[in-house]
Order: sequence, then structure tokens, then C-alpha cells
Amino acid sequence: MFPDGWALVADLEYRQHLARAACAGKMDRSDDLLAAVEAAHRAVTLYRNEFDYHSMVIMQFDAAAALHELGDATAALAALEEALHMDREYGFRHDARENYELLLSWRGQPAGAAAVAKLMRSFPHRQAIFEFGWHPTDARIVLDRRRTLLSEGRIVHSRAAAEFERRISADPGGGWAVSYTHRLAAYEPGVWPSERMPKLPALAFLPAPLSALDFKVTAAGGFDGVTDAKSFATLLAARTAALIRAGGISRHEESSITNDAVAGVRTTLSPGILAAATAENYQIETAMWIGAKLEQGVWYQISAPLSLPGASRFVVPQRIEFSFSRRVPCTGGAAEKKCVEIVMHAIPNQTTIDNMFADMDGSSPEYRYMDYAASTDARIVVDPATLLPYAREERIYWYISAGKSAADKILQSEHLVSTTRYIPARPGPPGPRKES
Repeated sequence: MFPDGWALVADLEYRQHLARAACAGKMDRSDDLLAAVEAAHRAVTLYRNEFDYHSMVIMQFDAAAALHELGDATAALAALEEALHMDREYGFRHDARENYELLLSWRGQPAGAAAVAKLMRSFPHRQAIFEFGWHPTDARIVLDRRRTLLSEGRIVHSRAAAEFERRISADPGGGWAVSYTHRLAAYEPGVWPSERMPKLPALAFLPAPLSALDFKVTAAGGFDGVTDAKSFATLLAARTAALIRAGGISRHEESSITNDAVAGVRTTLSPGILAAATAENYQIETAMWIGAKLEQGVWYQISAPLSLPGASRFVVPQRIEFSFSRRVPCTGGAAEKKCVEIVMHAIPNQTTIDNMFADMDGSSPEYRYMDYAASTDARIVVDPATLLPYAREERIYWYISAGKSAADKILQSEHLVSTTRYIPARPGPPGPRKES
């Protein structure tokens, strides 16, 4: 259910093997230290995948320490140098100072304050200044949303996807107009489990929303409203219902699952939900960074209203922590690091949630709110000179309990990846729009 939890497992395995090595004989000690090194390297990769870069660097240091205990001086130095490379990339100045001192010591060189200070003189001090500087451009956007649900004691997977084109053009009234085409051509709502199962769960996934409505932006970058919510929501709902029926259940006794999934289309893909999601995506990817000045490695905190994971029709205040983590290439094949990676962590206000769901108790005889928890971790890649987004990745977890039985509990995780590839805008106004 929670693949990111394996980073902590690998971290604990490292500590366990290190503790065993301290108590073991010479032969067993070597085996435990080698196992500790392997666990540390695994934790480095896993922490990187969940955007916990500080823990990632610590585990790289731990791998170096275990190699040094093992007596492999060459490998230990190489591992420690890699930790210092990470410190420099992510701006971990305090860690770097301690690691430089250890590096000098392992090399047999003077490791006093003056020697460390000399090495620290070249440590980069990075700052990201964000300015809104959109220009006419076309882009292709690819979305991939993988969801995992615990249902009736089984873990079930689903995959939703979409691929479409976006155009940013100057609006005749000032500001910018964002329009989309081919939004339905490659849309997959991800309702049914991805794998073949002898019996489908009683609860299907809700259709994944496609928050790609046309909208306008002011000259200063403020969100100025969507322009085609009702018309596109109608097309999307019809297309999604058709896909659900085509991939649904043929057995008569389970046809109600298909009917429930189709019924969920009306709320999940309503014009209001799609409009709110479109506005929220723009705020997170672009608007909230306009005029910002972020120091690398510093964590900032704000409170802002965001949609609730698992219940997107509700918007509640959430504590958002964010940091400028590093400079990165805007696209995979680029050499120059022109873009900035921002990492975010959001947790809904628990008091607001408890009060909101408690007010709903009694709305149906079967429903009684007992507990809810959620968190969102995200990374955003954006060009600070223009605030054009290039990538967004989110890991979302949520749990809700409305009763004491297993059927009354929902536990779900989501992994969303959005990538944008820009191409020069075609001259002239956009051609006729066609949704398919």
C-alpha cells in the first residue's frame, strides 16, 4: 500500500546489521557490514524516490561509514565523496562541513577548523528568484496516475492516463489564454483494476478527473477563470461512462459495480470539480511562486486551502511545507540546469476535517465518521525565468473510516506524474478544436 515505506525499512535494516556487526566475530562481522552497506545503498535510492533528500544523503554517509568499518578505505572515500557531491547539489551546508572534516581525517590530512573552512569556501550558495514571463508556446502533456486501494483485505491496482496538447496564446483582452486539444483521444479513467483477478472487488476506483479545462490568466499571472467547464465536462462524462461500460462486468450479479462506477461520473467529473482542480493545479505549478525568492535548502511553511485527497469536492486548509531543493535540466535530454526543483509536503488541518465529517454523521443510517488522515508529497520542476512548468510528481496517501467493519474503511495511495514538452507555437490563431 505504501511503497515509500520501504525506505524506512532499508534504513532500519542498515542499523540492525551495524548493531550485529558490533557484537559478531570477525567473519560474521564482515558479512553484517556488507549487508549494512547494501541496505544503505538501497535506502539512498528509496529516499531519493520519495523526495526525502536529506535522509538520502545521510544514508550515503552511512554507507561510507560501514565501508570504513569494513576496512575498504578506497570504497569508503569514494562513498564519502559522493555524499559531499550530494551535499553540494542539494545545499546541505551543515552536513558538508562535518563530512569535509571526516574526509580530511580519512585521508590522513589536517582536519582542523581552518582546513575545513578552506574547503567550504567553494560551497555554492544558491537562490531561486521566480518571475512570471509566459510567452506563446505549444506543448504536449502526458499524465500517468497509478492508484492502489486496499479493498476487503486485498491490494488492488489501477492506472489512469491521458495525453493531450496545450497552447498558450496572447489573449486579445490582455493576459494569456490557455487552450487544450485532443484531451479525450488517449484518456483512460482507471476505474477497473489493472491486473486480472478471479473476482473484482466490491468497490471500483472512481474515474480519474482530467483537470485540463481552457482558462485565462491575467498579464501579471493571476488565474482569471475557466472558459469551457460545462461543455468539456459533458464530453468527458459521456466518454468516461462509455469506457466504463465497455470494460465493465458482464456477470449479472456484479453489474451493480458498473452502475455504481457510472453513477460516480456525475460527481467526480462535474464542471465544478474540474474547474476547481484546474485552478488548483495552476496555483501549485505557477501562481504561488510569482515573485518568490527561495534560498536553497531552506524549508518554508504556509497554510492554504486545497482539495481533500479522496474527497475532492471538499476544500480544507492545509499546512504546506516547501523548499527549493536543487537546479535541474528542464527536460531529460537537456544539459544546462535552467529549471528549479521544488519539493512540497501538505497535510490537511485535522480539526477542520473532524468537524466537517462529524457534521455529515446521520446523513445516512450506515454512515458514521470515525477517522481520516492524508498527506501529499510533491516535486515540481519549473523554469524560474518564465514560470512555465515542466514536470510535476505527487505521492498521495489517504485513509477514511466510516464504521468498525473492514468494508467501512478505505485506504488508498496514488502516484501522479505529469510531464510537459514545449515546442514553438505555430503562427496564427489555433485551428478548429476537435475532441475525440
